[in-house]
Amino acid sequence: MQFVTGRVLLRRLKLPLVSLFLAVSLASTIHAQAPYVRISVLSLEPARIRVELNTLGSTDWSFRNSYASVVGLADRIENLHGKDYLGREVVATELASGEFRFPEKVMNASYDVRLNPPVTLAELSRVSWLKKEHGLLMLRDLLPAAGMGAEPLLNLNLVLPPGWMSAASGNSSGEKYAVVRPDQAVFLVGSSLRKNSVRVGTAEVKFATLGNWSFSDSAIRKVVLQIVKEYTRVLGHSPPEGVALLLVPLDAVGPERWAAETRGQNVVLLMGRQATSRALLARLKVVLAHELFHLWIPNSLALEGDYDWFFEGFTVYQALLTGLRLHYITFDDFLETLSRVYGSYRSSTERDKLSLLDASERRWTAASSLVYDKGALVAFIYDLMLRQGARRETLADIYRELLQAGRGSRQDANELLIKLLNKREGMNRFSERFVEGTADIDLASVLKPFGLELANTGSSSRIQVAKNMNKEQRQLLETLGYKK
Repeated sequence: MQFVTGRVLLRRLKLPLVSLFLAVSLASTIHAQAPYVRISVLSLEPARIRVELNTLGSTDWSFRNSYASVVGLADRIENLHGKDYLGREVVATELASGEFRFPEKVMNASYDVRLNPPVTLAELSRVSWLKKEHGLLMLRDLLPAAGMGAEPLLNLNLVLPPGWMSAASGNSSGEKYAVVRPDQAVFLVGSSLRKNSVRVGTAEVKFATLGNWSFSDSAIRKVVLQIVKEYTRVLGHSPPEGVALLLVPLDAVGPERWAAETRGQNVVLLMGRQATSRALLARLKVVLAHELFHLWIPNSLALEGDYDWFFEGFTVYQALLTGLRLHYITFDDFLETLSRVYGSYRSSTERDKLSLLDASERRWTAASSLVYDKGALVAFIYDLMLRQGARRETLADIYRELLQAGRGSRQDANELLIKLLNKREGMNRFSERFVEGTADIDLASVLKPFGLELANTGSSSRIQVAKNMNKEQRQLLETLGYKK
């Protein structure tokens, strides 16, 4: 299926440099000097787009070939053409997959990208793809990583099939966007697209989805409002301006099948919709409690290094606490989920071989589950120890201090986090044992001082409230949400 536009394509223009930049300035009323990019959907079957852009006069171009666990992204690039400042054709030589060199500087270029949907569900939330009804466009894997310069702004024009619309964070006029930080830009495109928004304090949270769900748009707005308000209260910081939740339906499956990615201010969530409204909303609440937290941690931080153990593992635990406070789950659900996390941790053959720091470095090759499972257990243990301390602090105090120290400062994340975790009274060797060390976590002995115990039930273990806990232990568990 081909789509033809009546406008003259930029790559066919043979204009002098002044005329080219005049055309660019007319294309955007927001950032007149920013690079201009035009993405046109050429066909849906097969899925194919054309990217046209002006550059800063580069000779060497490179496209990312991998992201997270997805590889081979650069192999989708085809038909790269460039033109110099006089509009003359300049031919590139492909040096390696995704690596190109022009014999002279090019001022505008065009290329095609094949966007067949990935095979796995997780990859659908991480890279660009198109289907017959809708798709996701992510500039990180569509634009060159080198060749356009380091400009953090660009003007984008989307040319979509008839009846299609787009949604994303940031400012737009129709299908024209002023994009800030292109690496983080994500666009939900498709027919039957609906947009909505909810205001939390001074910040607006946008919401977009496609097709029919068994719950109303107002129901999801309520969930988003509850969670964002709670995190604003807990962290002491409002959400960033211009957040967008992009909800993509998965057909013929239930909500137990889902995948999510929070990139910049865009929260992408793909979820099966074959279920009752109650079941869908229950799953949505749990998933969003995790994903929306990433708007603060790590996306509002400027830290460097692999600290996935913290911003993923600790967030698993923080999302459970949030669900408990907002009555999405019960205290029994809370303990049951942590029991499953512990079971998953125990099944890992790497649990006593890799520290959390090592697991974070190898997250996409060998230790993904350990990052989440051990990270969540360590967060649980640390929060209990804080609550038992003389100052009765909680994990929220660490988060607030981290946000204060890590915004706008390109520090080493692990050094800062270890410093924050160890500085509390009685915690001076906590990270050495649980973060930097490789020793197996003996949860039964660790939980005993807090009024919790580990009960063995056949092949699994269950965390439960101790039968003979004392008054202090009961009070500690009540701060978590225990009510019996």
